[in-house]
Amino acid sequence: MVVLIVLVVLALLALIIVSAINRRQEQEQARRMKQRKLKLQVDAIVDVVNCLEQTIPNHLLVKYINDETIGLLQQILALETGLKTHIENSIRHAMLRSEDLAMGKNHANATYQKDSDAQITQTQVQLSEAVKVLRHICAQGKINETELEAFTSELSWAFLMVSVASFIAQGYKFAALEDRFSAQGYFQKAQSLLMESLHPNPRRVRMIKELSEIIEGSRRTMSRDLLPERPLPD
Repeated sequence: MVVLIVLVVLALLALIIVSAINRRQEQEQARRMKQRKLKLQVDAIVDVVNCLEQTIPNHLLVKYINDETIGLLQQILALETGLKTHIENSIRHAMLRSEDLAMGKNHANATYQKDSDAQITQTQVQLSEAVKVLRHICAQGKINETELEAFTSELSWAFLMVSVASFIAQGYKFAALEDRFSAQGYFQKAQSLLMESLHPNPRRVRMIKELSEIIEGSRRTMSRDLLPERPLPD
């Protein structure tokens, strides 16, 4: 009888130990999965920030989005049970990047103009992702509705201008090669996009008018305040 009781107790202890091990493994798996999910979010936002830094002139908008990576990295740090040095370094790097963005450092070369259709498409994808991030930031109360509307309008203008500025650049390229037919084709594509858009930015109407003048031959380039990103041909 005593032996039976001992065996039952040992069996129960074994079950308890196995259950505790399984629970710990499940908790560890859940922790790793949560970290992995957060890391994917960080990587996605970093891609957005990299794109925006190269595309839009508003460095403060980019800073708000970069700040999101800091919060996510801090969540990853809180979940980490091993060495934390690499995560802490990532947080410091993100914080330094936000400081640089706040001061407008390394942001002077932002340009709507892209060099290929693939770059145009990828940039537009990231601009759309930026809008989603900003909506999330607004939902957290970090920016207000008025700021969200202004930022969203700026990003939608950038979405349009990425194509428009790139087509105009191609037009200049072919004009320099004295291929008037190809040049006009690109200028007309840029103008069509502007005419199809309902964006309220007043520069849109001016650009349509100046592109008409370029197509007609009464002017050679756009006004510099409309396309300031890169020097235009004389």
